[in-house]
Amino acid sequence: MYAKLATMALLTALGSTTLAQAQGQNGAGAPMAMFIEEWDQNADGVITLDDIATRRTDIFVMFDQSGDGMIDAEEQGMMAETIASAEADKAGGGHGPGGPGQLIHGAMTLAYNDTDADGMISAAEFDAASPRLFAELDSNGDGSVTPADFGH
Repeated sequence: MYAKLATMALLTALGSTTLAQAQGQNGAGAPMAMFIEEWDQNADGVITLDDIATRRTDIFVMFDQSGDGMIDAEEQGMMAETIASAEADKAGGGHGPGGPGQLIHGAMTLAYNDTDADGMISAAEFDAASPRLFAELDSNGDGSVTPADFGH
């Protein structure tokens, strides 16, 4: 039940349908627009660092089931299972060429976030990783994430 709720929550947070589509599996244009809509928190048509930070805060809260401000080993396991389940539900693993999925999922791992190497991800560590993810998504370095960053 725990994993099923987490899967539902992650699919909502990542945009269950839009993630695969935004990664180029169903063409450009509308699918990429759907990805932008999922992550564009202020609905201005582009994803900014603030949008990434806000979205990641929501994701952190979703996986911090204990509410203690840390994602511990059990919660990390749930997060990994949820990501794997979400990817398995999509044709091709949900990682179309040049799309944001691999970067977003990679940015949810212990290796990406645990800067103090204590085996847990704190809210501060997760938040501090948002600028790095933003820079990875903003492939053309113009300060915003748009379809152009994914060749669309």
